[in-house]
Order: sequence, then C-alpha cells, then structure tokens
Amino acid sequence: MKAYNRSMMFLNPQATDAQKIAALSNFLGTNSPAEQWYTDLIANNSATWQELTTAFNARWPAGRSAKQTSGEYQTELLGHKIADEDVGLIKTVGRQKSWTHVTWAEQAMELATLAGIAAGPTLIYQVRKNLPKVIRKQLDNEYADWTLFTAAVMDVDTVKLTEEKEDREERKKQEEEKERKLLHRVEVANRATADLTSQLQRLTIGQVAVSRMATSPITRTGNLSATRFALVQQGSRPAANTYAPPTEEQKETVQRALGAYPQQRLDDEGQKTYLAQLSAWVAKHGNVTRISEQTPYPLRPGTAVACSGECFRCGTHGHTSRNCPTTEGDASWLHRHETAWRALCNRTLGPFNRAMAQSIQLVALEEQENDTGSL
Repeated sequence: MKAYNRSMMFLNPQATDAQKIAALSNFLGTNSPAEQWYTDLIANNSATWQELTTAFNARWPAGRSAKQTSGEYQTELLGHKIADEDVGLIKTVGRQKSWTHVTWAEQAMELATLAGIAAGPTLIYQVRKNLPKVIRKQLDNEYADWTLFTAAVMDVDTVKLTEEKEDREERKKQEEEKERKLLHRVEVANRATADLTSQLQRLTIGQVAVSRMATSPITRTGNLSATRFALVQQGSRPAANTYAPPTEEQKETVQRALGAYPQQRLDDEGQKTYLAQLSAWVAKHGNVTRISEQTPYPLRPGTAVACSGECFRCGTHGHTSRNCPTTEGDASWLHRHETAWRALCNRTLGPFNRAMAQSIQLVALEEQENDTGSL
C-alpha cells in the first residue's frame, strides 16, 4: 500500500478517491488473494479511499517487529569492543573511510541511545575499561553522559594511534625474529650433542643398571643413589661401597625436579614449547653436563610419563631398555640426557606412575612387497 501511494504521488498527485481506487486494481496480482479481496470490496459498496485503506490494513495488518529490551542493548554495548590489532587502522564503512575508533564510537552511541542510557553515565566506566590501552590513556576517568564520552573517543590523537600501530608491528617482527633464532639455537644444540660421545649414545643407563642387578644384592631394593647413576653415565666402575639407597632428601629433590619441565602434548604447540625447554636447558647447563637430580631434562612429547615402567631408550611401554627393538639412529631413540634422567627418576622414586600412566606402545612399520607396510 505504501508503494502504491508513492506511485500515485509521482504519477497523478491530484487523483481523486475514485481514480485511486480504480487504478489500484492494476497493482494487484491476477487471481491473487489481494485481487479477490478488492473485487469483493468494490462489489459490496463504493468505499472512499480512506475506507479502502482501513479495510486493507484490517485484512493485512502490519507484522510486529521483534524489539530488543534495554537490558539486551546494554549487554550488546558491553560486548562492543575494539581489537588491539585494529587500533590505528582506517576502514571503509559503506563508501566512507573512517578510523576504527570513530566507527566504534558512533556505534556505541547508537547502542546507548537504543538502551535508553545515553543521557547519563551508565556503563561508561565498564565500556571505557575494555578499550585498548592506547585509547584509554587519552581519556578522562569519568564522563557525565555518552555524548561526551563518545566525542572524546572520536577526538583521540590519531598520531599516537598510528605510532602505536607501528610499534605493535615492530614488536611482532622482533618476537618472530627472536623465535626464529631460538629454534635455530635448539637445532644447532641438537646437532652438537648428537655428535658427542658415540659410545655413550650406544650405552643406556637402563642396560647398565639391569646388568648390575644380577650381581649386587643391594639392587633388590629397586633403588640406586643419584651418585651411582652419575658414575655409571661416565662409564666408571665404582667400588661396591658406593651403592646406597636414595635418601628422603634426594627423593624430594627428584620429585620437585620432575615439575621443572612439564611434559608437553604431541601437537604443534607442544612441540614448540618442548623446543623452548630444550633451548633453556642447553643455555643453562651446556651440552656436556651430567644428569643428576639437580639437572632435570625435558621429556619428549608423545612418550610415556616418567616412572611408569617405560623403556629408557625409546620412552614407550611393553619392553625394557635391554630388549628395546630400536637401533642406533632410529628417530624413536631418546637423547642420552633424557635416557639418563628417566633412569635416575625411576631408580630414585620407583615406577610410582605405572598404574596411572597411559600406555604408550612402540609401533614398527616394515616394508612389504606391495608397499603397503604392516604393523
């Protein structure tokens, strides 16, 4: 009906009621409910245009639009924020370019008006608190109403916002460069340690410890001192009186040390954190430091938890280090420092995690003639 009225105002603004009523039939769909309603109305009486309009609105009343409550608009206003990365940017809204903080302020004022709180300070403190720091620093602590507050946001110094944007991008580049250098140092450290002492790489603490258990009655307790393990790692043959069960102090020290490098999940984030742990360890202890309860070593992601009856050579369950099916050079071989650390923890604390640990099994893939492989 509104569209028809606009057409008549343009085509024939001086039309009489009879002319408007007669012309209306040409705007109705053939055999439509509206045309049937029109035919019945005209056949029954000669209505005026006002009567026809009233009958039309009664037959097709305007639908009720969903309206938000004041509380809903206030909730939307509290969630109306500027992302830090958007500070100092110019974006196109419609066909007009505008600073992001100006667009934000206009939308905030509209929400405050719809919520019915624009004339007072309601929610200004909370909304101001959620603004990026570079904008918040240029604002007063209090405002009497939303008009003053949003105007102050629009008037912030754009030079400072641009400088903040440039500083943020520079910090991002520096962090990326720092991370790249960190990963490079870890790679260099891993290559360096891989070349050290090939004989010790072939010898695991688990194998030496098991062979001693057969001849030394002390080892029936299942524990060796940290001193003993340090000596075994060096390849020495100490006198028999060097065997001693770990003290309570040593147990507490190793227990605390296990938390120094939490074992990471086997995902991208976990690998990233693991490399950072390795880099921190090398930076602190160097490449040739002997493992003791004072020098805990990071555990490779995806391997078994320490003190769970795992193989010290590959970090999985189902076999001992003596019977480990892996060979030197396999990707599953652990670094000799991790092997020594796992062995030290097990001999000091025992396999106390065995019952609670998730079972981690070693799966070997063998080449087949059909190239499909088998487990």
